[in-house]
Amino acid sequence: AVRKGDLLVGEGSGVIGVKLGSKNRTALAVVRGMMKSILVDALLRCDGASLNFEGVALWNHLSNKEQLTTYLGAHYLASLISNVPALLGSLAAFGNPVGLIRDLGDGMSDFVNEPMKGFKKSIQEMDPSFVMSGVARGTGSLARHTLGGVADSAAMLTETAAKNMAVLTLDRKYAQRRDRVMRLKNNRTRADFVGGFESGLLKLVHGILEGVTGVVSKPIRGAERNGVEGFAKGVGKGLLGLLVKPVIGATDAITDTLIGVKESVDGMNPQHDIETLQTQVRPRRALYGVDRAIRNYRLDDATAATIQARSRLGGEEYLSHVDMTQNVALMSVRKLLILSGNGEEVLLLPYKMITKVETHEGADRYSVKIYLKEPKPDGTDYEEVMCPNLKIADLLQKELSNVLS
Repeated sequence: AVRKGDLLVGEGSGVIGVKLGSKNRTALAVVRGMMKSILVDALLRCDGASLNFEGVALWNHLSNKEQLTTYLGAHYLASLISNVPALLGSLAAFGNPVGLIRDLGDGMSDFVNEPMKGFKKSIQEMDPSFVMSGVARGTGSLARHTLGGVADSAAMLTETAAKNMAVLTLDRKYAQRRDRVMRLKNNRTRADFVGGFESGLLKLVHGILEGVTGVVSKPIRGAERNGVEGFAKGVGKGLLGLLVKPVIGATDAITDTLIGVKESVDGMNPQHDIETLQTQVRPRRALYGVDRAIRNYRLDDATAATIQARSRLGGEEYLSHVDMTQNVALMSVRKLLILSGNGEEVLLLPYKMITKVETHEGADRYSVKIYLKEPKPDGTDYEEVMCPNLKIADLLQKELSNVLS
């Protein structure tokens, strides 16, 4: 239930006992896995959390390395503990009550201060219209902050509920597809109420279709893999999805509509455009290999590393990528992952299974053959990756050969 990349501590296990990359073999293990996944999601998603650490100043201080380390560690540990209430209050699972209180406080502050500013200016200019203008600005600010804060908090609660219900479907690929869909408020273009409603309606329809098609597809896939036992499990998953996935779609629809309300309210604020300019304008720099080496900034590598972090390779160090026009090949330090243009997984191979890589050219047909150490169930000992032209095929072959060497 917990996918690789959700949490990575040391070799994949942490203090809360989450083991990554493993499969749940029993019903009890499945339930435990779901609960851990929900717990991890609840603890790791914060919104607008603020950590404040007091500085340390020492004069004429004499100590050895161990004493200084102990002193600084105790100081910052105490500061971190004092930040725990703020962190808990910023959790999206609770609706970010700290952010809601902050919005209400800002609105109330403007509600009091703006009329006072207008009153002072009215006395200076001998014009009562400034008072009325201040009252209007203060009242508008209070209304915007209240409506926007409540909508944002409610959207976080509904989003958390939808994510947790996606775990309960026991459909890992469905949960991964949901995770890859960007949240409406993270899009580059500003959303509004109409855009949020349209996006929510599409997700509602998508949830219903996922539930209905799963009733047919899950038993068939289960039977292909594990016979009668797989068919029975597929029937159970299909029926569970039929009940839960439409509810998830409805919850996503509510979330996107609330996000649209929030963005519409923020768009009425003249300072919103200035604040928007302060957000991130390019992907985070890629760090290469096990040593996380720093190189000159490349937008394509930064974008590929961001995509990798949201895929099944999340948590692994980025190494390289190849843009294949319709697909993209992502190479971590241990695995090759090829994704389609819509984010679907085309191929996933650990390097330890690969023996060699060759380019093949036919009549208007170019491909890269990846030879495997052990044959596949159908008897073939290679995976063939189709490429749009010879140049991309040679580039993919070269990058993979460099990785394998």
